[in-house]
Amino acid sequence: MRTVMKEKKSNVETTTLNQVSEEEKKGWVEVAFIHAGVMICVPSLLIGGLLALAMPLGQALLAGCIGYGLVMLFACFTSIQGSDLGLPSCVVLQSCFGKAGSKYLISLLFTISLLGWFGVNNAVCGSAFSNLMANSFGIEVPVSVSILIWGVIMLTTAVYGISAMGKLNTLAVPALLIVCLAGCVMALRTHGTENINTHVETTMSLIEGITLTTGFLTMQIVTAADITRYQKGRGNTIKATLWGVLPAGILMLVIGIVMAKVAGEYDISQVLCNVGLPVLGMIVLILAAWTTNTTNAYLAGINIVNILGLKDDKRAMVTLISGLIGTILAVVGVMSQFEAFITWLGAAFSPMGGVMLVDYWILRKANPEKWSPRESFDWLGVTAWAAGFVLNIFVTSGLVLVQSILLSGIVYYALCKGLRKEEYHGAAL
Repeated sequence: MRTVMKEKKSNVETTTLNQVSEEEKKGWVEVAFIHAGVMICVPSLLIGGLLALAMPLGQALLAGCIGYGLVMLFACFTSIQGSDLGLPSCVVLQSCFGKAGSKYLISLLFTISLLGWFGVNNAVCGSAFSNLMANSFGIEVPVSVSILIWGVIMLTTAVYGISAMGKLNTLAVPALLIVCLAGCVMALRTHGTENINTHVETTMSLIEGITLTTGFLTMQIVTAADITRYQKGRGNTIKATLWGVLPAGILMLVIGIVMAKVAGEYDISQVLCNVGLPVLGMIVLILAAWTTNTTNAYLAGINIVNILGLKDDKRAMVTLISGLIGTILAVVGVMSQFEAFITWLGAAFSPMGGVMLVDYWILRKANPEKWSPRESFDWLGVTAWAAGFVLNIFVTSGLVLVQSILLSGIVYYALCKGLRKEEYHGAAL
């Protein structure tokens, strides 16, 4: 009782690797806003811009919608695993990768990627903020100072945890959607609609467009449980995933496509500056980076606790320290050299999803009572994951996301049926 009272008083989340209690569960709307906050970012607009420049309007919209639909489909299943078990992804994956595999493979890859993107996004935000202040207001702010300031600000909500992130996104997401739509209308009034249906030489197939869209969100499939462990029931989990991912994701996609065709610039914050509204542009830039990056830092903190074997109440501390390290690396310019590596690393995540889905939904019959962690490395899970990872690296044609999930899932199922004799009775959570 004393611990619970302390947690409420401090408002700092202390449930990290342990099961979330029923009292800590959230409503689906709050979780949906967190999902939406991840979707509203400059990379989402970039996807729309890239599709608009490579294929006709209708095909670009179709590719984006199918891509987001596939991601949402897989994410619904992994999200339900989180709400069923009340555990974060790195712990959920202990049943198919083992405790050691979860620590030294899964959480390590998650941490490198999440902190890497935190630093990259922070550097982009800091640079854009300095440019905006100089060009629009004549105020010179060193890029390093901007990166440091916004890095610390973005860390605050991540340190406090899911409740603070929910409050941030509940306020920021509606504001971002309104400003983005208003900016889109203003750009259409300024530039007209003549260029929307301008002929574009098709340089990307529909399948390639879908793959581009899904590649952006692959990690969200396997880390969904980190957020949905706080969700009440399967129905609410599906609603949160559906209404959090699709509307915001498709809206950002459409804005990116329309802006790229009409204004020649997919970034709505830059479009707002170009039409004489730099303050609104700055607000969009900062809030979009904040809602996405705070989730990156939060998830990284969970995985570092897992790697180091720390107690749950140390998450806030390691989130702060690791986020500051990522910010400092962004200040000194290391992240610009790191971006290609973490982009390549993204190929590692969809095979995890295949193993994760087969383990829970097929072998354990989606029954939380049959779930239990395995000690050490589970080489069957690691082998199946490696097969999907190799496929992602060397096969670039077709629906890469679906192919790697299917291959790793099939390999894992075959290995378990052929080499593992015990029944999946599980253990008490």
